[in-house]
Amino acid sequence: MTVLRSRGLLGTVEATVAWACIIPSLIMLPLLIAVSVYDIVGRQFYNTGSTRLQELEWHLFFGLVMASIGYAYLRDAHVRIDVLRDRCSDRTKATIEAVGYLLALVPFCLVVMVYGSHLAWLAYASGERSRAALGLPMRWIIKSTLPLGTFLLLLAGTSVFVRNVRFLLDREPRPAPRGEEA
Repeated sequence: MTVLRSRGLLGTVEATVAWACIIPSLIMLPLLIAVSVYDIVGRQFYNTGSTRLQELEWHLFFGLVMASIGYAYLRDAHVRIDVLRDRCSDRTKATIEAVGYLLALVPFCLVVMVYGSHLAWLAYASGERSRAALGLPMRWIIKSTLPLGTFLLLLAGTSVFVRNVRFLLDREPRPAPRGEEA
């Protein structure tokens, strides 16, 4: 019974992370492409440029990265340097992933969430805006994507960690992340 609840809970967490990453990405990616094309065409052919458009481009890009990072980890689509790991057994891979979660991912995510939340709050409270005279206002919006994206990464990492522990206890058929199955 506990196994079924755990699988159900893990499936729910993974689906939540996936949708919380996919929906903003489906909005931001086409918007980023449209803004970039409009800005490039305007600068190249009509001699117009806009500080706000350029800032919007990097805001959208950063938001897209932060919205995608948890999903990329669930799908095993993130960058890895697997010179030795590819030669390891599945049990060793699961152990490496679990230890990496505990020693690197959790501390990193907690620090970024705490300090990122503080930075976003300070930006909101002070009414921070772009340093450029014609830049975008409300800098807190983009700063808030840092702790939110990191939270999604932590949720994804926790799911992968639990699946790897379950694999090491012979309760999962394969170690996580599982790539396309996630």
